[in-house]
Amino acid sequence: MLRFALAVIWMIFLFICTCTTNFQNMVLHYDISFKFDASPDWNQLFILPNTDVIRDHIRWYSFQKIGHFTGFAILTLILTNMGQWRLGVIPAVGYAIATEILQLYFMRDGRIVDMFIDSSGILLAYLFVVLINRRKPPRSARPWPL
Repeated sequence: MLRFALAVIWMIFLFICTCTTNFQNMVLHYDISFKFDASPDWNQLFILPNTDVIRDHIRWYSFQKIGHFTGFAILTLILTNMGQWRLGVIPAVGYAIATEILQLYFMRDGRIVDMFIDSSGILLAYLFVVLINRRKPPRSARPWPL
């Protein structure tokens, strides 16, 4: 139950970070605001990042992309409970897709590229879980149940 509550709280945090009107204002001035667009431009999903914008704002751009990667890696670790990958990976990928689509409705740039960055974080967390679980002896070989 605690894991579920922690996952919901983290998902709310990810939603706020990805859908607030201005991420930079949220970080610098604690300004969380939402503007809803009932008919977003779906073509935005397929636009590649503008290299001029990236060059001019490389610090914020990098910070956001690292946040995408890390945020979804953490969500995956929470949801997998360090072993049950189907309980974590599938919902994490679904939520990554959902947040990118939701960004279109909240005047943000939802991008397929970000879905791949989110998925990279999910994959890294999954591989981490697999490596950790390979190091554990089988339950029958443990001297006491953990």
